[in-house]
Amino acid sequence: MKIKSKLAICVSFALLAGNLQTFGITMKARAILTGNLAEETQKKGSDKKYEFFKLNSKPQKDDDGLVIEVSDANWGGRLALWYQFDASMNKLDHTKATYAEGSDGTRLNFRRTNLWFKLFPTLKFTVGYVGNDQLYKERIDDWKVGNPFKYDTRAWKEHPGYANNSDVDEMGLSVESRPMDGLILTAAIARKWGQEVGTFGSKAFWTKNGDGDPEYCAWGASARYYPGHNLCFQAAYRDNGTKDFKIARCAIGYEGNGIYAFAQPCFGIDWDRTENKYELSGICFDLYGEYTFDSWTFLAHVPVTLRLTGDDGDPSYLEYLVQAKYNLGKFGNMEDFTPNIKVGTRIHDGDQKEAFIRFDDFSKTLNFDITPGVEFSVASCEFSIGFEMLFHSDYAVESGKYSGHEKFEWRVPFSAEIKL
Repeated sequence: MKIKSKLAICVSFALLAGNLQTFGITMKARAILTGNLAEETQKKGSDKKYEFFKLNSKPQKDDDGLVIEVSDANWGGRLALWYQFDASMNKLDHTKATYAEGSDGTRLNFRRTNLWFKLFPTLKFTVGYVGNDQLYKERIDDWKVGNPFKYDTRAWKEHPGYANNSDVDEMGLSVESRPMDGLILTAAIARKWGQEVGTFGSKAFWTKNGDGDPEYCAWGASARYYPGHNLCFQAAYRDNGTKDFKIARCAIGYEGNGIYAFAQPCFGIDWDRTENKYELSGICFDLYGEYTFDSWTFLAHVPVTLRLTGDDGDPSYLEYLVQAKYNLGKFGNMEDFTPNIKVGTRIHDGDQKEAFIRFDDFSKTLNFDITPGVEFSVASCEFSIGFEMLFHSDYAVESGKYSGHEKFEWRVPFSAEIKL
């Protein structure tokens, strides 16, 4: 789908939104493009590679490219489309957590699409995509939540790279209840994480074959309580089905007076195939703080993961990402012109195995990523661009070998978003 076509669709929906508002129905639409204007990378044992205007196309990570939301007081819906640009990555092979070769060009997929309705003012049902990401998460990248699992097996096939959804984040059925002021409860069932994109999968939510043990797919539940005074307590449990991972979370946070901060322990439970039982394999202390005063904003996200398996190849680790922003206001036709700088552990990709600092040997996972940049808006368009510099150790996670020298890479990331 060409960029002009996407913009035309947004304009069409904007005109439709004006007509819907006549009947008391609200409608929102947005389109987003992200990628790198230029980049230099180098894989181990290969020459440097240069690419220009590379658009992101990673189904489990990227934002939905085009989103349309329609709602009234008691019903609503969300249509989310994700477009894939790279002709060599048109088929996703979940058995290898990689993309299979052999495709015929760009592709458009429905993703995170749902319908919802209220049978009672305090009871809401959702059918379709039921991921609940309304609990605490950092606001620098807008989607990451600390992950308690082993750092070198965090492929999307094994676990979500970051556990940003509190219950499930696939296609299914969910219910939300608000039994009293300040209390929000949710529960959901869905297909298991990692099944083929765009399908419900071949298994029912609950299956029992003869005298064998029953099997079940993913389910989850969450609770949020706002007692007042800018505080919120949260808890959630996510189960990816029979003999699969589980994540339990609890948190306390504060939002008000220019402050947004939370502390959120995340407990990772894995199925031990050798012992044929579940085990608490790790705990991530997900820590985030943000402070705004005058034109300044300071943000910091530091997830610290403690691994409990006792395996020498499964060390504890941490990540960090800090950012400072200064809003200069109007600059020419640009509103909210905001220079900023981010520093972190290989922040450019979020699911890189090397993007962590191991507690057992800091030198083997030297990661330093610095990105000066600028954000601004022009009318309904929001833009960001930066120059990202990555310094990292030449360390192969699979073999555990360290060459003793560091590498340097760079890229020019950008994003452009239209909201209507």
